[in-house]
Amino acid sequence: MNRNFLFLILGVFLTQNLLLGHRSAEALAEHVPVSATCDISCTVVDIVEWSNDSFSAINLENLTAQMHEVEGSASLVLYTNKDVQIFADNSDAAQLSKDSMHTLVTQYKLQYDGGGTDQTGGRTTGWSDYDCFLINGSQVTHVPGDGAVEVILSVRAYRNTAPVSSVEDRNGGAVSGDYTARQTLIVCWK
Repeated sequence: MNRNFLFLILGVFLTQNLLLGHRSAEALAEHVPVSATCDISCTVVDIVEWSNDSFSAINLENLTAQMHEVEGSASLVLYTNKDVQIFADNSDAAQLSKDSMHTLVTQYKLQYDGGGTDQTGGRTTGWSDYDCFLINGSQVTHVPGDGAVEVILSVRAYRNTAPVSSVEDRNGGAVSGDYTARQTLIVCWK
């Protein structure tokens, strides 16, 4: 009897589950699916950054009796998603000098790999003395889809042609030795 009773309970249980399962499928077929939306937002911040902390060093050739002017350049990539302006340090730190009494005429120029129309970039500047280089800034125009521009910093130096004031300065104001400078470019939002 126990055995028959167990079969009976098992039979009732299976029948109910099959009927409930059948009814659940019918209920789903009768109802229209419902949906829920989710608004998602993300802010893209204004970006302006250099690809490195500094340009590579520019080591100019030696000034000699035959080599009266020397020139060199270095480049660095600037990333931006807006128009910006580049300014330069116009202090004495940007002038090639051995000490406070001995300096070289130091001029700078800026170029870009893009012109600001089809590619992010700007117009090449002319040569300027260190103390007025980019005094009014150089505009970099951002072109959508191009967030990088190669900035090429060029420097040239030659001996000062000011009147000779001493025997040691008869070499055009430049006594022998190492002359150094540091130019800093500053990027600002336009």
